[in-house]
Amino acid sequence: MPDEPLTVLVKPAGPDCNLACSYCFYRDKSALWPDAPRHRMSEETLRELVRKYMNYHDGTVPFAWQGGEPTLMGLDFFKRAVEFQQLYGRPGQAVSNSLQTNAILLDDPAWARFLREYRFLVGVSIDGPAEVHDVFRVTHAGEGSHARVVAALETLLAHEVEVNILTMVQPENIHRPAETYEYLLSLGVDFLQFIPLAEPRPDGSGLMPFSIDPADYGRFLCEVFDLWQAEQPRPAYVRMFDDALAVVMGFDHPTCMFGPACGPYFVVEHNGDIFACDFFVEEQWRYGNIHELEFHHIPRLELYQRFRARKTAGLDECARCEWFSMCHGGCPKYRVMLGDAARPTYFCEAYRMFFEHSHDRLREMAKRLNARRAAEEQGIGRNDPCPCGSGRKFKDCCMA
Repeated sequence: MPDEPLTVLVKPAGPDCNLACSYCFYRDKSALWPDAPRHRMSEETLRELVRKYMNYHDGTVPFAWQGGEPTLMGLDFFKRAVEFQQLYGRPGQAVSNSLQTNAILLDDPAWARFLREYRFLVGVSIDGPAEVHDVFRVTHAGEGSHARVVAALETLLAHEVEVNILTMVQPENIHRPAETYEYLLSLGVDFLQFIPLAEPRPDGSGLMPFSIDPADYGRFLCEVFDLWQAEQPRPAYVRMFDDALAVVMGFDHPTCMFGPACGPYFVVEHNGDIFACDFFVEEQWRYGNIHELEFHHIPRLELYQRFRARKTAGLDECARCEWFSMCHGGCPKYRVMLGDAARPTYFCEAYRMFFEHSHDRLREMAKRLNARRAAEEQGIGRNDPCPCGSGRKFKDCCMA
């Protein structure tokens, strides 16, 4: 087994994209490669990446393809990636591929058939109905993209591709939490992820005007949580809520957002450059290049250790908070953009609101789920005492 199960996030087309979303944080990364007006991963770099990564991992090897817009590479690129995964795979290994996309190019059934055949998990970015989505997510000609995204989503679902939805919580939907949640579920997808929008001004003079207010975000989370917990309009997976439930049940934090350390994952850009995180694709956090660096060296790099440790470094004020074990200061991006990585996150108020609102119900859900799990493991029958200790029969308590 590797020293640490690193996950690779691959940006084969770099910051290039066929949309011009006005809130995009990654577009300006092209300045890191000023001599390359067009960014595309070569077959040589793809082969080296797959070979070294397959050699590094045992078990399931996770590839996450992102951008920019990764589908700009074309379908043949991903067919070649799968061929390399098969070529360099070893007995006992499996591969998981995920693709985060604006979906503009995925209305072609050929894409859908390929993604279904090789079981890609496809994350589609959509912010809500057209009047919400099309305010920010526009083409280079300034036209809305909603209709094309929905058409592609329908094609993917018709071909039984596994699809998640990623939604930016932004000024057009933040005051419409129930409507947004119900609309997203109406699209036929059960797995949702919400990302709060906040970006610094390029000159460092504060935040961009489209950045959402933390209290508004807190109210958004609380209202959507109520619907999720009540399974209205139907049961669904919401990443932040299900992650919080897992922690309350006693599991480790599933993602780095609220975990005790950043990562463990890293970014491989189109030319093979390796960075600590897609929020920190900056020269100061460049680990090296895939053509020079072996994966098993990365966890031993001083720069890697320093990046991971700064997740909670200096957070004395946060450490005194009753919710610190649930959020660990949140993502450093939302602290660094305020000019001090050791200060509470910009979204501190939102997180407090959410944890205070949800924690008792999460604990009750966790108690029932843990009791059901214990009943399965111990072979407890419906008329036996419930393993939660209530004294009631299992069928009248946590079995429900």
